Amino acid sequence: MRIGKKLTIGVTISLALFAAFAGTQDSYAKKGKNKEAKEARAKARYYYLEGLKNQVEGRHAEAYEYFRHAYNVDRSFPEAAFNYAQLRLVSRVDSLMNSDEQDRSMTMMRPYVDAFPRDYDEVIYYAYANARLDHLEEAIRIYERTDTLMPERTGTLLHLADAYFADGQDEKGFGALNRYEKIEGKSPNLTLKKISYLINRLDTVGAINEASSLVASNPREPAYLILKGNLFQLLEKQDSVEAYFKKAESIAPGYGAAKLALADFYLQQGDSAAYDNKTYEALLAEDFGLEEKAGLLSEYLQKLIYDKSNTKRGDYLFSVLEKQYPFETEVLDLAARYNAAKGNFDTAIEKISYAIDLDKTNETFWGQKMTYLISADRWKDAIATYDQAVKHITPNMGLMMLRASAAHVGEDYPLAIEAYGDIIKEIVPGLDPAARLNLKMIPSNLSLDGIEQLSSLYTTIGDCYFQAKNKEKAFEAYDNALTLDPENSMALNNYAYFTVESGGDIEKAANMSRRSLERENAENPTFLDTYAWILYKQGKYEEALEYQKKAIANSEGSSSESEELWNHYGDILLAAGDKAAALEAWKKALELADDKTELTKKINEHK
Repeated sequence: MRIGKKLTIGVTISLALFAAFAGTQDSYAKKGKNKEAKEARAKARYYYLEGLKNQVEGRHAEAYEYFRHAYNVDRSFPEAAFNYAQLRLVSRVDSLMNSDEQDRSMTMMRPYVDAFPRDYDEVIYYAYANARLDHLEEAIRIYERTDTLMPERTGTLLHLADAYFADGQDEKGFGALNRYEKIEGKSPNLTLKKISYLINRLDTVGAINEASSLVASNPREPAYLILKGNLFQLLEKQDSVEAYFKKAESIAPGYGAAKLALADFYLQQGDSAAYDNKTYEALLAEDFGLEEKAGLLSEYLQKLIYDKSNTKRGDYLFSVLEKQYPFETEVLDLAARYNAAKGNFDTAIEKISYAIDLDKTNETFWGQKMTYLISADRWKDAIATYDQAVKHITPNMGLMMLRASAAHVGEDYPLAIEAYGDIIKEIVPGLDPAARLNLKMIPSNLSLDGIEQLSSLYTTIGDCYFQAKNKEKAFEAYDNALTLDPENSMALNNYAYFTVESGGDIEKAANMSRRSLERENAENPTFLDTYAWILYKQGKYEEALEYQKKAIANSEGSSSESEELWNHYGDILLAAGDKAAALEAWKKALELADDKTELTKKINEHK
């Protein structure tokens, strides 16, 4: 018994000591965990604040990384989780754009939204993002809670209505819009919103009633009448359309929007005289600014050019705008474009030159002037314009390409090769355009578009070298083009054609030409012509004729139709034994030729 008591007492004491020890250990553990948690939060807060700083300064990639670090250090930090998730949602990284990752981002944002339900902008963003991801139940929950907590933020009702409608709860949607209207009053935007939902429900009577209610709220407001007229236009009730537009115009005779609405109505009805008159009146309307008038006239002039209409009326209307705004670059720009579209390049050059005088830093104006000069065959002046432009702006690749094109068109091949080379160096700094390429010389991060652009530039350099009668350099450039893009069909075609024309390896040429005709290029008249010509050179006349007939058929009436195609056709027909058809083909080539000497001689020899 004594032994038992001693054992019992010993066990009790041991248990008590263990409990005390364990309690002390637990206390130490809690203190340790609290210390670790505080340290983690402090570190996370540092990353979070750095993220905010970078975000404010527009360095979004850096902000993303800081928020990510903050979240990973302390996942219970709701502000860090929210900002990290928000940037995940707008990331362009494919792995973050799948539905699972988007849902994960929303889950990361929710704790903050529920902890700070009055942080309006963040809460509304969260709800809106859920709605866009079809998480309508969650979006509605947040919108409804926000409406309850902050009824003074009436814009929530508009978001809530959209979510209700998306969820098929139309009556609740209209209820939210009606509540908003009761608080804020009627407005055209709200009426349009209600009308759009009514039209979607095929409730045209309800839509008309909404428009009528808006008009009744202020019968002297022309904008409301125009809105109702637009609704009738949508419903194809043309008599009512004109009536409401005219009523708007009668209430406010100087109101440009009413005249513009009528002009558009008459255009749709095919009444060109009425359309012209209302366009003229709209240009004179004092409540229309330069931007609206320039936009209106631009649309009108484009229609004239597109329809190949007489442009005298357009010239007159343009003079109305020029008298109102004689020294505005926007008007001068439009005048230049209009004259260029009509083929009046000298006037276009004059107008855009005035615009450049007013704004020498506008690179678009410099580009327009160069384009018009090239179109007018004034390529030297186009190059001189580029030289002037670089004194005021840093040229973009578009301007650099215009310079190269001007030199190419003007047959200044050394300058063209240099200019195309400058563009290559712009794409890959440090690359020598004259060097033989291997893929190690191309940066691994260069995009596919960049590689294709480089290949195209080398192709054009090859063309320039061949036209400059430097066959060796031309073929080096084509090799570079194909090193970059083995499927570059233009490089394959040109390399093949110039190889056979210069007496080179005809089998190699035939192989390249066949490859140029693969996939989407199978019907290309120029590429078909090249292959047919190579077959002709190989003595395969029947096969050559088959391809050349296809080239002619695909080119007739298009920009691809050329003297060269018909001339080749005639030669192939003659070789195939059809002299009469050959003569007809050469006569067609003669019609398209600039220099008719050789063709005339050929025709006379075979008569």
